[in-house]
Amino acid sequence: MTNIFRYLTCLMVVFLSLVLSHADGYSRSRWSHTQPEINLTHVFMGEINRKGKPVGYHSRPGGKDPDNARVVKILARSNCHGVYTARVALFDSAAGAWKEKFSSFFPDNLAKKEVVEAILHAWKNKEKGRQRPWQGPSGLGFTIQGYLNKRGNITTAFPLYRKESPGQCTP
Repeated sequence: MTNIFRYLTCLMVVFLSLVLSHADGYSRSRWSHTQPEINLTHVFMGEINRKGKPVGYHSRPGGKDPDNARVVKILARSNCHGVYTARVALFDSAAGAWKEKFSSFFPDNLAKKEVVEAILHAWKNKEKGRQRPWQGPSGLGFTIQGYLNKRGNITTAFPLYRKESPGQCTP
């Protein structure tokens, strides 16, 4: 019975991934309506890049995984700001397989809007002179690093994990 359940679950994930990947607008990234724009798909769901590699997936509002991505193992527990690292798996609908990668995560208690605001705050207050990657303060006590595309939009942004000792954490 357990094997049948696993098989049916896998079939359902493959089916939903195929449907969503071919639905109008789902085959390309979703971008924020901000300046600069942010690749929301990359940050909140992760993507499979042109080379077939899993990339992104840096935020789990409420600690919930989307259908196409999941945390496999927490590698570094939340620091005092809520940032943590994990091994994640993203579903590659073209290959019909889950692919794993390392990722750092924004605090799970942040809503999508708050993550976007933190990314924009970091971008607007980024270190001067640093181009690739850029980095800046989130406004929430941790640093965010990111990359821009040729149009000047944010293709990825992720929190930098820093292990703090007791008493090191500053708001």
